[in-house]
Amino acid sequence: MPTRIGDLDDEVLLEMIAKPLAESDIASAVAFKRCSRRFKNLATKPVADAVKRTNENWRAAAASIGGPGAAKIRGKLGRNEVLKTLDLSGKKIDGEGAAAIAGALRGNAVLTSLNLQSNCIRDEGVAAIAEALQGNGVLTVLTIGGNKISGEGATAIAEALRGNGVLTNLNLGWNKIGAEGATAIAEALRGNGVLTSLDVGFNGLTEEVALGIVRVERQRNKLTWLGVADCSIGPTGAAEIAEYVSGSEVLTELKLGANKIRDEGAKALASALRVNEVLTNLSLYGNSIRAEGAEALASALRVNGVLTTLNLVDNNIGDEGAVALASALRVNGVLTTLDLRLNLSIGDEGKKAIQDAVSGREGFKLMM
Repeated sequence: MPTRIGDLDDEVLLEMIAKPLAESDIASAVAFKRCSRRFKNLATKPVADAVKRTNENWRAAAASIGGPGAAKIRGKLGRNEVLKTLDLSGKKIDGEGAAAIAGALRGNAVLTSLNLQSNCIRDEGVAAIAEALQGNGVLTVLTIGGNKISGEGATAIAEALRGNGVLTNLNLGWNKIGAEGATAIAEALRGNGVLTSLDVGFNGLTEEVALGIVRVERQRNKLTWLGVADCSIGPTGAAEIAEYVSGSEVLTELKLGANKIRDEGAKALASALRVNEVLTNLSLYGNSIRAEGAEALASALRVNGVLTTLNLVDNNIGDEGAVALASALRVNGVLTTLDLRLNLSIGDEGKKAIQDAVSGREGFKLMM
């Protein structure tokens, strides 16, 4: 008959719980409010020791990084006993600094979100981060956009994705991962069942390479957020993405800006919006969409009951397109944000039609 926990003496029970407590997410694992008094008393010291070790690792990382990054870490540690989120974006961190952060991640049992956006960690730094990810069981959000990462660095991250079972959000935008890196990421996705948010925009990808990720995701069906901005996607590629949107039951945000989908691509996506029941945010800025494409999107908005945000910045929809959207807004009560800035062909007629259509709609955000 198995021994009941209540029958164990304190020393045996402490030996059983000390290691798991030290290796788990301290804040959630202990759940002090639901613990017995005996468990609380036994757990207090190992939890305190784990917190101390974790914070010592971060202080060591700060010492290696120096500059504003170090100050940010020390400030966070000074305000919080346990460091759960860390935003080091734009702190001039290089590869050596990223390696120091990776060292802290290896011994970390608490940090869930790390933002290194717009630094200069390059392939050297991202390789260290990737290696740390393979042994890290708590980090769920990693933002490393704008770090001059090439295909080599992205391939290292892809390898980490194969063995990491917790990372859900990966931002690789504004790097130079190219075909090599994007292909590696696509292949890694095949065996990854947890990643739900991926941004590979502004990486010099071709349409075919970007579509490689889309094709994998059509089979995988896990992403709720996908960013493929500035991937040279034209009308044909947009049509394939529209098929993906039509069949997806999980994708809620699609960032497709700065491509070349034009009216034909907009019409394909409009057809997808007619049947899709989950997409809430669609960004199509800078896609050379004219009145014909705007009219198709407007027609879809008449029957779509889920899209809340539509970004059509820097297109060319003109008064005709604006009037069509205005007409749709009179019957669509779901859309709450519409961005039409830099549509220089919209004149007074189009602006008035849009403004009149949303007049009195509390909380509606119109940018024009």
